[in-house]
Amino acid sequence: MHDYFSQLVSLSEEVKAYYNRLNGLQSLLDRKVSAIYHDIEKNDIDAISGHDYALKLKETLQSRRIVKDELARLSPVYHMLRQQMETVEDQHEKAMRKSAEIRGQLNVSGDIGEVLMALEA
Repeated sequence: MHDYFSQLVSLSEEVKAYYNRLNGLQSLLDRKVSAIYHDIEKNDIDAISGHDYALKLKETLQSRRIVKDELARLSPVYHMLRQQMETVEDQHEKAMRKSAEIRGQLNVSGDIGEVLMALEA
């Protein structure tokens, strides 16, 4: 039937990968901003090159802002999952062990899908 635990683990891994990707993008954009600043600092600037640098800097800063905004929106979910997954995994493992023990003791086979189909028939 539904394996919510696996879905939660999958979601946690997906969120973690996306969070790490966004952090990497933010770092890349930070390095681009620094490179533009260094270029401005070491080169002579005229009106045309100054305008080009300004456009390049603005585009890079806007991209960085978008990445930071996405990180800010993802952060609560990422941190909650990171903090709670170990607890959920431990509790799930205990529940699965207990379930196997009880099913073995009471000679129960089958699954919830069979029960639901029988009840809905």
